[in-house]
Amino acid sequence: MAMKTASTRRSFIRKTGVALSAPLAAAAAVVPVPAGASVDPVAQQLARLEDVNAIRALNQAFARQVNAGDAEALGIDPSVRDVSADDFGERDVIEVAPDRQTATSRMHCTVHIETLIGPSCPLVEMAREQGGGIVRRSESGVFEHVYLRRDGAWSIEHSTYRPA
Repeated sequence: MAMKTASTRRSFIRKTGVALSAPLAAAAAVVPVPAGASVDPVAQQLARLEDVNAIRALNQAFARQVNAGDAEALGIDPSVRDVSADDFGERDVIEVAPDRQTATSRMHCTVHIETLIGPSCPLVEMAREQGGGIVRRSESGVFEHVYLRRDGAWSIEHSTYRPA
């Protein structure tokens, strides 16, 4: 007697799709609509979700750029070497202003920091020649970003890091 079973990959994808769409639907359902607005509330909710997703993608690009060693270009402490999101970004908070021209976010992360050992002496110089001479540590913290929409695209206006 042969039993016909459903593909586990298909059922996994279906269940995952349902699980991931539920928080988005719940978030869209609680967005307040300003009084007297004649704009379609569904269109407003969709626009807000698109803004949140664009900002989330910008946060991921920010982390990739820090991890690539470009922290100084972003205006953050150059000793920051690596950023990884805590809890897969579930605790992150993104707030878009009602006019959709500014936004803020708090990105919870683990930051890996490298600090040069000082003062300079022959022993430290030898350690640096061999790839040492630095102190590495990790800490939990929060990046607070301020965003500005320019020509329809979001950009990070200001970024601040604080240890948690």
